[in-house]
Amino acid sequence: METVFVIYRSNGEDFRFDHEYFESEHLPLVRESWEQYGLESSTAVYPKGEGDIVVVAVNHFRDEEAARAAFSSPESEAVMNDIVRYTDLTPTRLRGVSFTY
Repeated sequence: METVFVIYRSNGEDFRFDHEYFESEHLPLVRESWEQYGLESSTAVYPKGEGDIVVVAVNHFRDEEAARAAFSSPESEAVMNDIVRYTDLTPTRLRGVSFTY
């Protein structure tokens, strides 16, 4: 399984992040857009405590090829263009391999 973390970090200044829109509109758009390419789940994680991470979207794909296909798909344009609707932060991506025990 391939996991892609999409991390939103605060910029140390005022920023906008609409949690409700992110959860009710953006994550369903991600699922609808990428499920056909092998997205198995997408979860929002809000870290507690001090730090600059606002939210991490944890996206589990069937495998690395599925993740690459999803992010390079024509549907990705709609997913990326939707970001400005809920935040002015720039997300970063981190890929990894997941193991379930």
